[in-house]
Formats: sequence, C-alpha cells, structure tokens
Amino acid sequence: MTREVHVKVDEELYKEIQSVSNMGYSLVDIIKAGLEKLASSGSKLRGYTECGKQTSFSYKWPSGEVEVFDEALCFNVDSDTYYIAYGFREAYGSKRRRVIVFRKSRRSRNLKPIVEFAGTDDWSETRHIASLIKKPDDKYARINEVDKLPGYTVLKDYIKEHSSVVKDGKKGFAALVVREDDYEKILYYAKQRYEHKSS
Repeated sequence: MTREVHVKVDEELYKEIQSVSNMGYSLVDIIKAGLEKLASSGSKLRGYTECGKQTSFSYKWPSGEVEVFDEALCFNVDSDTYYIAYGFREAYGSKRRRVIVFRKSRRSRNLKPIVEFAGTDDWSETRHIASLIKKPDDKYARINEVDKLPGYTVLKDYIKEHSSVVKDGKKGFAALVVREDDYEKILYYAKQRYEHKSS
C-alpha cells in the first residue's frame, strides 16, 4: 500500500534535500536514512520540559533519616514530575557524587525515589555517574541479562560492568554510565525503571 505524504520544509532545508537528491538519492532514501538515524540514536524520551531548580532539596527516608541535596532539577515527563537531585555521600569506600531521581505523580504529592547513581572513579574529570540496573523483581541485572530487559536497548552503548567504573563495584553486574547532565538518558532510564516496578 502506498500513501502520499506532504512535508512542509523551509527554503534552506529544501536546498539541502535538493543537494542530496542530486547525488542520486530519492526522497524515500533520505527519509529512511533519517528515520534509521533517529531509531539508533537512543533518543526515545519525548515531550519532557524543564520546570525549574530547587536548592536545599531534601527527602525523608523510611528510616527517618533526612537527606539534603545541594540542588534538584525539575522536569515534567508526560503527566508526572521528576526531580534529579544532586549531592555527595560516602559510597564504595569514598565520598562520591550522588544523584537520585524522584518521581511525583499528579495524583500524589509524595516523592518516590526511582533510581540512584554514584559518581564513577573518574567523576572529577568526566562527570560520569553510574547506576546499577535492576530487573523487574528488584534484583541487580548481570551484564548478560540486560539484553532481555525491555526498554534498555536504546541505552546499550552506555551500559558497562559496574566494577569497571566504580572501585569495589559489583563484578559482572550491569550499570548505566552517563554524564550527570545527560538529563534525557537519566529521565528515560528512570521512566523505564518506574514502569518495570509498576508492572
């Protein structure tokens, strides 16, 4: 079945399309190449918007401990609000960057921690943070199990063995390793984790 598609483009984009077309590529080839690039880019999160920054952001854990973060960035994702909170804490034998993603649904005012990251050994140079990936049953996923988890294919280039980036980390277990300001991947990952826990 063939359908006609009308694409509205500006003059500059039209010139670029014309230039590639003159190289022997059809419009179908150009569109397919663009779609393939988008599909492999790992960018599946759509429609998130920033909604501000909070300083001295805090969260009371079930133990009664109140953890205070330096700041938290707010994002609207679909119909929910996510906070990416930044601080520091002892972990894996040293004081490391700590990043936790909290979710707040429109129906509830309560914050719920979804995923947590710890700074990698080279955080001061790279600003990389790592989060151990969990399966729907809340157990840590081994490197060879990640391919079987739905939703993580788009993050495969950012998944490494935890012990390769964190001293005294978990050998043989999978971790997502991204820059602490890569909000799109962090939010996508948190959303996947929430959906796994809810299913």
